Amino acid sequence: MDICNLVIEENKRRGDKKPVYVLYDQVYWQLTFGDVKHYNPVSLCPEMRDYTIFVDGISKAFAATGVRVGWAMGNKKVIDKMKSIIGHVGAWAPKAEQVAVAKYLENTTAVNTFMTSFRKELIQRLDGFYKGFQQLKKDGFKVDAIVPQAAIYLTVQLDLKGMKTPDGSKLTNSESVMQYILNEAGVALVPFYAFGASTESTWFRLSVGTAQANGIDEVFVKLKSALEKLKA
Repeated sequence: MDICNLVIEENKRRGDKKPVYVLYDQVYWQLTFGDVKHYNPVSLCPEMRDYTIFVDGISKAFAATGVRVGWAMGNKKVIDKMKSIIGHVGAWAPKAEQVAVAKYLENTTAVNTFMTSFRKELIQRLDGFYKGFQQLKKDGFKVDAIVPQAAIYLTVQLDLKGMKTPDGSKLTNSESVMQYILNEAGVALVPFYAFGASTESTWFRLSVGTAQANGIDEVFVKLKSALEKLKA
């Protein structure tokens, strides 16, 4: 809301001059869990209607990573310029995919059926990993996780800096922690420094996009084994 107020205030100050726009990526907006609700600038502040450009697509919420079809909505002047630019871009989603996606999205029954099933599967995986990390925490390991709220990722903590691996080397930063967990447990993590955090951050992002619910227990057997090998 604070950002919305700043944009409205700035655009009032500019008058007829070039306004400030908010490019709002809501590709995960349908993937919220529990009591979490999705909000957008216009729903929070109706005055943002003329200054918000929405971008969305099917790659995340519809598990269609290979079908790069997306769309944008917003101020007509901006959208017209976007169309003009796209018309000169040498690569985009094939027309057949665009037409098929448009037709599918009109089938609200099919969309709702898919989303209900997909959301159920995702929360099962997210909850499975969350509970696994909480159990490791109870077992005394320096790990943690934040309750799943949205998207296909779990935010996890591995506070392992300074610990020694079986070969005697020391984990010095998030990069070395990430590599150790990948090599020893087969678990791929994305360190938060990839999103602007310090390389000293102990937090990581774990994707459940390709995970299987029935394979989570095996993951934590390997992860626990990797943690047990570390020494202070």
